[in-house]
Amino acid sequence: MRRLRQPLCALMLSWLVACSPEKTEGLPATQASSTVSNEAVVGAWTLADAFSPEVQEAARFAVQTFAVQNKARVLYKDVTQARQQVVAGLNFDLHIQVTLDGASRNASAKVWRQPDGAYRLQAWAWLD
Repeated sequence: MRRLRQPLCALMLSWLVACSPEKTEGLPATQASSTVSNEAVVGAWTLADAFSPEVQEAARFAVQTFAVQNKARVLYKDVTQARQQVVAGLNFDLHIQVTLDGASRNASAKVWRQPDGAYRLQAWAWLD
């Protein structure tokens, strides 16, 4: 019995990549498989869905924390832009619409969701 030079699973994986409808011809199998994946790359900022529950939760936390720390009446309205970064936990870079003392304002907030699920407001800046 002859031994295969590559493990059977590697041969099957290369066949699946070769048959993929994505345009991955000519790429090594490792690059081809990474172009098909939708997983976030650790350390890289990626766009996030502004309506996702985790983005909404981070935005509400940021507004509430800023309001308490500054003893201001700040009300959450909407997230207009969201990015996330996979680190030890998850960083969110958010553009948030709020109401401050009855006036509409825009702010940028950075929130870190720690590995244990707790949130921490890292930065807050007014955009207007």
